[in-house]
Amino acid sequence: MLTDSTPAAVVPTVMKSAVLTAVRTIALADAPVPSPGPGQVLVRLRAVGICGSDVHYYVDGRIGDAVVSFPYVLGHEPAGEVVALGAGVTGLAPGDRVALEPALSCGHCEMCLVGRPNCCPSVQFLGSPPVPGVYAEYHVFAAHQCVPIPDSVSFEAAATLEPMAVGVHAVNLGRVRPGDRVAIMGCGPIGIVTAMAARLAGATFIAMTDPIPSRRAFAAAYADVVLDPSAGDVVDPIRRAAGAVDIAFEAVGVQEAIDDATLVVKPGGTAVIIGIPAVDRISLYPHPLRRKELHLMLARRSNFTLEPCLRLMATGQLDPGRIVTHRFPLDRLADGMELVHAYRDGVLKAMIVF
Repeated sequence: MLTDSTPAAVVPTVMKSAVLTAVRTIALADAPVPSPGPGQVLVRLRAVGICGSDVHYYVDGRIGDAVVSFPYVLGHEPAGEVVALGAGVTGLAPGDRVALEPALSCGHCEMCLVGRPNCCPSVQFLGSPPVPGVYAEYHVFAAHQCVPIPDSVSFEAAATLEPMAVGVHAVNLGRVRPGDRVAIMGCGPIGIVTAMAARLAGATFIAMTDPIPSRRAFAAAYADVVLDPSAGDVVDPIRRAAGAVDIAFEAVGVQEAIDDATLVVKPGGTAVIIGIPAVDRISLYPHPLRRKELHLMLARRSNFTLEPCLRLMATGQLDPGRIVTHRFPLDRLADGMELVHAYRDGVLKAMIVF
């Protein structure tokens, strides 16, 4: 396995990758190092975050109709350094430190042409079947997926840019404005970065909920009110604290949190569902939501927010790297997955570091 002292120009022919061979089974395997084609770059991965969707695939082997065919490599929150260029690549050089956009859209469908490439029907998203992910030492990317990072931003912090971009995209969808009151159901990584983005957008009141004590404790630095939904109703306490909120974000993917997010907002308000449910169907309370003409939105990943997030991080206005609580080497990826799945040891964001 490569170390930090390995020169960028030295590229081996064989690499290690962490392969999902069955549900809840990961094996470290040798694989050939890929070569970049025209318009592509080869990146040596230095940090890759463990996302809740990775854990879904690890535990269930599927998310909705996206089903894993074993063996398979997960992972979509990468940062690394460029080690080789394919033909025609300009603006990048070996040794450049980069964050990486995990989505590769077609560029010519209606959604791409109207500026919504995250909704491209043909989008290829790292670690989403059948597209292989980046729990490996090397990976090839299109050159335009690479976003150079300044020396002041660590690889680990850069690997949190993808979830931060999700939070910023959700806040953009919800159209948070200065003075808005916000509720966020879920104090996990996505909930926390959504709170960061909402505060930066001007939210003057943020309520957050989560049944896990360690996550509620972490969220206290970002929220005005933090509540335990397992202890009783959270809608009325939030309303007593701030009135019916303007915008609510669901960042868990469970029915109870969806109910709370849709019920807590004011008439004419907005609820944004970010979380990915483990089930195939969710339900809504039609009458209260109809009476207040709830504006309901579902967020899909992010859209043109990676580079803005990097600029905000580089200037110190956002610090998503604070969500990283645990670190594992590649050969302990399964340990990281199990930790996140069980919410043990106060885990918020676990990171694979190389």
